[in-house]
Amino acid sequence: LIFAETKPKQKPSSIRFLANIGRKEESLLRLLTTSTIGCTTAKKMYLTILLTMSKIIGLPSSMHDAGSALIIDGEVVFAMEEEKLTGIKALYSQNIFPEKTLSLIKQKFDADLHTCDHIAQGRLYTLDILPKEYNTDHIKEKIQSFSHHQCHAMGAYFTSGMEGKVISLSQDGAGTRSRGKIYLCEDGQTDLIHSQWLPATSSLAGLWGVATERLGWAQLKDEGKVVGLAAHGKTNNLIYHYLSQCVYYENMDFKEVGWEPKFRYICNKLQRDGWFEEEEKRADFAATLQKFVEDNMIKLLFQLQQQYPDYRKLSLSGGLFANVKLNQFINDLNYFDEIYIHQAMGDSGLALGAAICKAVELGEIKKPLKIDHVYWGENFTEQHWAKETQKHRNLTAENFDIGRVASLIDSGHIVGLFIGQTEYGPRALGNRSILVRPTDAETHQKLNKRLDRTETMPFAPSVLSEYADEIFKCQKSKYAAEFMTICYDTRDEWIDRIPAVVHRMDKSSRPHIVKKDTNPLYYHIIDEYRKISGFPIVLNTSLNAHGDPINNYPHQAMKLLLEGCLDYLVTETNIYSLK
Repeated sequence: LIFAETKPKQKPSSIRFLANIGRKEESLLRLLTTSTIGCTTAKKMYLTILLTMSKIIGLPSSMHDAGSALIIDGEVVFAMEEEKLTGIKALYSQNIFPEKTLSLIKQKFDADLHTCDHIAQGRLYTLDILPKEYNTDHIKEKIQSFSHHQCHAMGAYFTSGMEGKVISLSQDGAGTRSRGKIYLCEDGQTDLIHSQWLPATSSLAGLWGVATERLGWAQLKDEGKVVGLAAHGKTNNLIYHYLSQCVYYENMDFKEVGWEPKFRYICNKLQRDGWFEEEEKRADFAATLQKFVEDNMIKLLFQLQQQYPDYRKLSLSGGLFANVKLNQFINDLNYFDEIYIHQAMGDSGLALGAAICKAVELGEIKKPLKIDHVYWGENFTEQHWAKETQKHRNLTAENFDIGRVASLIDSGHIVGLFIGQTEYGPRALGNRSILVRPTDAETHQKLNKRLDRTETMPFAPSVLSEYADEIFKCQKSKYAAEFMTICYDTRDEWIDRIPAVVHRMDKSSRPHIVKKDTNPLYYHIIDEYRKISGFPIVLNTSLNAHGDPINNYPHQAMKLLLEGCLDYLVTETNIYSLK
């Protein structure tokens, strides 16, 4: 209404109050104050845009994997896990409110739970655990809860970029009421066709959790080690029979109800027989579990393919699909032309999934988005680095030079790369990565020792997009590989050339396909290494030591250098090493 008395081209002081209320209003103000449109038209434009824009903050469930997300006007602008800001793995910091990620949203976008338009969450927070400052009627009336697996499935589908008919499938240990959901999707329309209800089903993902624990690792953290171990073993008929007594497939459900106590009882017997002590038996146990899960998953996918043959695309979410070998198995079937796995497939993806559910409901997201990147976290300026480096007198700093970085990698050094904004999800995608040349078979052991890790999976590579097909058998679902969520077989002529990033048993690899327009600096570092070495590929593992989340802060990365985990630490302006 303030425009009613405003003449064209005037800039009244009365519009100053709009200065900080959002990007669309600011753009509109620039238009209104520099154009010759009439004030009636201006009023209509302003009111229309103001009424349609919104800021949606997404929150996760209140169990584990806390974090936050922000969607503005239908665009994902922020998503990050709380663990990357606390420095404590989510497993060891459960049932927390995502205070730090919400503070970062406030800092970066001037939005918080008080001022945003909508609050969407993966499962209703118990109101008495909301911090006092948020436990207000104003905030409560903005909160909308979406089911756990709706958030998983919609988060995957609406970030898949998939057009046409798509099946969106979620599967994990357990949500609030189900273990998984199945949706038929087409051009932004979704139809729930099945829920695997909690009281009536068993859990394939749950089998992995118990198995991880019995093998001496931590549930919700080390399941990937079991996946890596599986390739070293062979299927054991007795173990397979035992697993079949716990879980079976029936009409889109995995049953039976009492699977967990039965499986734990079986594991007790196996433990007495030495199955979790001898390396060969451990590997056979893991291999049998992998085969059993694949055999059951194919039954579900076969039924879906038979009932819905026109649906040739598949989006996947939920913790089960952190299993990159299972994803490869699904991709290699002829049931689907393309598969996609949400970047944060576990419960850390629920915050973004919830925000997406709300944006879809509001009509602000109408069809699947093609997400170019997931660099949505925190970034740091040269001033931040100066403040950190001045604390340490034993540093040498040289100006950043791409050729120098490529030469260090080619010389066999362990190089930490800390650039841009922190990645969303469990994979390091170049901004918080450790880079090593891929040509040395002993690198796996060397890195495990330097980083105090116990990885059984091979370290993954980043490969220039133009060379991905030449090195890996990745004819389809390459979009998934941009986020390092799927394995491919390595082409025979490359297996012995890049042993540091190929599983020595099954010859597979989990490549990260790097495009020039997605991360130009990272692309050019790899390309410069290619010019020196002839290899358009580097080993890429996450920038963290054992037991830590992917590093977010300069002091964390500097600690890796000071403690000898890295030989060099590279930022956008400097290359650091010890004197």
